[in-house]
Amino acid sequence: MELLRAQGGCLFAVIATVAALLAPTFAQAENNLMALQRMAQASRQLTYEGVFVYRSADRMETSRIAHAWIDGRDLGRIEVLDGSPREMIRNGDETISFFPIEKRLIVETRSTHRQFPALLPAGMSRLQDNYSIRSIGQGRVAGINSRVIVLDPRDDMRYGHEFWLDNASGLLLRAVVLGGHGETLDSFSFTQIAIGGTLPPQALKPHFPTEGLQVQKITTTEIVPEDLGWVFHKKIPGFRRINAMKRQSGSEKSALHILFSDGVAIISAFIEPRTNSEGAEQSGPAVLSSMGALNVYRRQTPQHYLVVMGEVPALALKQLGDGIEWRK
Repeated sequence: MELLRAQGGCLFAVIATVAALLAPTFAQAENNLMALQRMAQASRQLTYEGVFVYRSADRMETSRIAHAWIDGRDLGRIEVLDGSPREMIRNGDETISFFPIEKRLIVETRSTHRQFPALLPAGMSRLQDNYSIRSIGQGRVAGINSRVIVLDPRDDMRYGHEFWLDNASGLLLRAVVLGGHGETLDSFSFTQIAIGGTLPPQALKPHFPTEGLQVQKITTTEIVPEDLGWVFHKKIPGFRRINAMKRQSGSEKSALHILFSDGVAIISAFIEPRTNSEGAEQSGPAVLSSMGALNVYRRQTPQHYLVVMGEVPALALKQLGDGIEWRK
């Protein structure tokens, strides 16, 4: 009996020791998650203006951004400074994109695009199901002291991520997508940034002309893919459907757009009908292409074009794309 009591006491001591060792780890993970939630909120509700650089593979692009939160609306303007000029205005759920060379204006309601620095959603309760979260210390971005948090994927269906957060405001200053060997696939980074204060009157207003433009309006309607006969046989672990809509632009053919997310990465599946003149009743070979972290998987069925794309490994896209089936 005494021996059992002694063994029980030893077991309790071991459990207590392990719990004591793990407690800081859990607390740190929770602290890091709270920092990421603060980051997601800061990107949408703070006023800021600056210049950031996007790098992917052999491509580099510099953009100027201005952002404010006014009367509960997310307002922003991004101007691309390299290569072909482009400008994008965000007003709540509406996004206006201007392409001056083509003199074309695209107006999209209920836009689903995530743009730097607003790369994370507000809710991240299940983030730790798919990633382990750790802090790797401090750094500096654009002269600002930053906290560095890394998300390590728990499987091979997603990439790793590195986020550099302003210590004072929580704003995301640098974001890096990491490959399976820790290599950088894509990155966004501010080179100049001013946080807080008041923006100049013209900062959020469009700079493009208002006359002589070809205006293309894209409207979206929520749909349930299964009601239209679409079945997704091969789900990706950790990804759930967050939106499904029909996109329509004028007299053009409507396309379905279904979005999946694991809390960080987003996968888009586009489905568009084919016509007889496009070789209907014939299936084409599947094609996989990539640029940096972005992978694109294309399939042709006798009746439809299928495109699945996202900043996830090609394995994940192919698994999802091959499992899409239309049942008349």
